[in-house]
Amino acid sequence: MSTTSIIDLTDQIRKEALNESNGPQGGQSHARVLQLVDELKLAVETPTETILRLIYQPPENAALRTVADLDVFPILMSSESKKGTSATEIAKLTGADRGLIIRLMRVMASLGLCTSSEPEVYRATEKTASMTQPIGKDGVPCIYDLTLPTLSKLPEYLRRHNYINPQEYATSPMKWAVGQSQFEWLAGNKKHQDLFNSYMSSRREGKPNWFSVYPIQRLVEGASDHPDAIFLVDIGGNQGHDLARLHAEYPAYPGRLMLQDLPNIISSVDRPGIEKSAYSFLDPQPIKNARAYYFRAIFHDWPDRICHKILLNTVSAMNPLYSRIIIVDFVLPDTDVPRMQSAMDIQMMSIGAGVERSKQQWVNLLASVGLQINGIWNTGLGMESIIEAVPVADLS
Repeated sequence: MSTTSIIDLTDQIRKEALNESNGPQGGQSHARVLQLVDELKLAVETPTETILRLIYQPPENAALRTVADLDVFPILMSSESKKGTSATEIAKLTGADRGLIIRLMRVMASLGLCTSSEPEVYRATEKTASMTQPIGKDGVPCIYDLTLPTLSKLPEYLRRHNYINPQEYATSPMKWAVGQSQFEWLAGNKKHQDLFNSYMSSRREGKPNWFSVYPIQRLVEGASDHPDAIFLVDIGGNQGHDLARLHAEYPAYPGRLMLQDLPNIISSVDRPGIEKSAYSFLDPQPIKNARAYYFRAIFHDWPDRICHKILLNTVSAMNPLYSRIIIVDFVLPDTDVPRMQSAMDIQMMSIGAGVERSKQQWVNLLASVGLQINGIWNTGLGMESIIEAVPVADLS
């Protein structure tokens, strides 16, 4: 790319960075800055440099997984010395070979997860801190161990299956590669199930609550205030984090809040103001006539055929003139899909024949069970969207 194009991209980044700091649309500007930075990197790189960067991403991930195993990041954070922590100290504290530590930490510094301005000494940064929080310390081992065995065999799976788009959960790439589905694997690995629960909760930290993006008055207005009425059912809601935030930050909601998930998931959940009910969304929904049936990050786990069943189980419980379905999931743009979302689509395809869907795919899926989209809300590029769906006869 020409020098002029690089300068133009730099100017765009400067403009969007100012919007992020000063404007009311900070979230959208932040996403746009990230997109432009990626474009700038591609513009500066030669084609060979781009290919080599992509080729050598797997060793970076393996090094990160190993460093997470060794608990190196808490050591860096706990260092009392502003001079940083030496490779010798890290080796002593972890029991790993000093030479290995040096090699691993070179990668961590190159990834920006620490700094190393003098030989074999490493200092913590805010990125180091994130690796001591659930998003890093739980997310890295959970997602690496869950997905890598399948992703490493994905090209072979697709080749052997004549490059047919995986659409059956029972014959997904993960089922073929390791003999278990993602949820079977997690159920048989309690440690990783706990990591998964923690990681899924942490992914939402720092992001706006769904009811801050979606105009929740749409649900409140017209909702029954009878003490037995169910205001919102969080289906497959894991530990109930979303309901807890709604209960804490929007206490004016009418009716009751209900958390549903499998018995082993919700058995230890105890949150004020939230009731719980053991339930699989593959079964008919027992709670009838709720104001809203809420699904967050559920449908991307599953192919259309199973999503169709989940939705039918829910539609059968709805009051068509009163109930709503609220879906929080990605709605992929038709062009320039952000890098993380496009990669996550391949990951979901691999571990369960799941799908990150475009708007048209959502329209088609919901229409297949007699639902129509009543609105889509989000805060910008790369963020989850909130979809409100209603029975076709009740479109308003």
